[in-house]
Amino acid sequence: MRKAKLLLFVILSCCILPLHAQLKYFAGVHGDMSIPAFQNGEKVFGFGGGGNIEGGVYLGNLSLGLLGGVSFSNDKGELVYEMTEWKAGLEAGYDFGKEIIPFFPEWLAVRPNLAVLADFYKADGYRSKSKKTIGKDEVSQGFSPVIEAGLLVDFPNLLSYKAFDFIPAVGYYHTFRMENEGMVSSGRVSLGMRVLFSPSKLGSFNMDGGTLNVFATTRSKMFTPNGDGEDDIVVFDVSSDADEHEGVNSWELRVYDPGQKIFFIDKGKGKLPEDYTWKGISQNGSIVDGGAIYQYVWYVKANDGADGFIPGIIQTGVMVQEDDGVLHFSLSSIQFGPNSAGYEGLTDEEIQRNKDLFDTVAQILKKYANYNVTIEGHANNVSGTEREHLKELLPLSSARAQTVKKELIARGIEAERLNAVGRGSEKMVTNKKDEAWKNRRVEFILTEKE
Repeated sequence: MRKAKLLLFVILSCCILPLHAQLKYFAGVHGDMSIPAFQNGEKVFGFGGGGNIEGGVYLGNLSLGLLGGVSFSNDKGELVYEMTEWKAGLEAGYDFGKEIIPFFPEWLAVRPNLAVLADFYKADGYRSKSKKTIGKDEVSQGFSPVIEAGLLVDFPNLLSYKAFDFIPAVGYYHTFRMENEGMVSSGRVSLGMRVLFSPSKLGSFNMDGGTLNVFATTRSKMFTPNGDGEDDIVVFDVSSDADEHEGVNSWELRVYDPGQKIFFIDKGKGKLPEDYTWKGISQNGSIVDGGAIYQYVWYVKANDGADGFIPGIIQTGVMVQEDDGVLHFSLSSIQFGPNSAGYEGLTDEEIQRNKDLFDTVAQILKKYANYNVTIEGHANNVSGTEREHLKELLPLSSARAQTVKKELIARGIEAERLNAVGRGSEKMVTNKKDEAWKNRRVEFILTEKE
């Protein structure tokens, strides 16, 4: 009964919990130390070891994959004194990290895991006690269906390189082997590593790449597609040294939103476009958010096979909107230090972007001199709990709103016009994990003076 409950718990954890849309890939390797079977005493065999390889996909926190491995035992048991097993099958797991268990640190997650396997074995030993008495041993081999239920501890967010995350894991598996005489169960301790590949991170380049030199710039510092006739489009100047490589074969432009999702793609054959123009509209017709940072990557391939890319950023400016007679605008590109209302840990370039953005906001507020301004700090609730909202996000968002207020006062905006408040996570605009950046924002609400 206890085994049935364990299997049911793992199945529910792995298969029924909600999925997320962001697709990632993983591969892993694990070393095992086997613990002897404790049922069907005549088939008990001793300690051993082995290894497994795995590969598959992540849908949010859910992992689905293929598992294969080999294990052996050579400590003397009652009848079987040496056994080798080869197994292959399907596995599923679900990661419970900080976003689900709020008191967990960012580097810790628990993963229930379930595998259904075909087990092929070769055993050296005795078929019965009587044959053991006369010393007649023999080799037997066969096949058994196997279910493995495991509980692992993962250590994410410790080591990463570009689009790859390296996740150490340690845990325990319990194996349920179906044989003619009934179920035989045994355990094993596992230690290994998963490597997670996130295609969406490919946009996060920080240097030129490839064997072909590619150059790209934009002509506007701020991009504000609000129809006012100023900076409504982005114009790219793009070039390469493809003439030294038999000319351009193909090109591709990708634009990623602040959450690293592909927002826009365009591609072509032959010569690079001159004065390439983009209006800030995605493939599905949505427009860029104001006050955000979008990344772009130009890829170019030459006729001789050489290729290269160059990344860059597009910063969208302030776009004042009116809803129900209320003027407002929102900025998600103001950057702060981790869990801070200051700029600790930011690069000089990031700090300069903040300054440019504050300059722009100050200029706009001077145009609306007859309006008072409420500055609202907003945050993303990772755990979804009231505790995080009250204890962490409210004070943090309030402090960040005060920082913005001070920056605007330093740029000539009258202090009596400004009111800074923290909203924490009470006005989150999305629950999607890959759009969490939309919740981390500063909103400016303009109300006309009486």
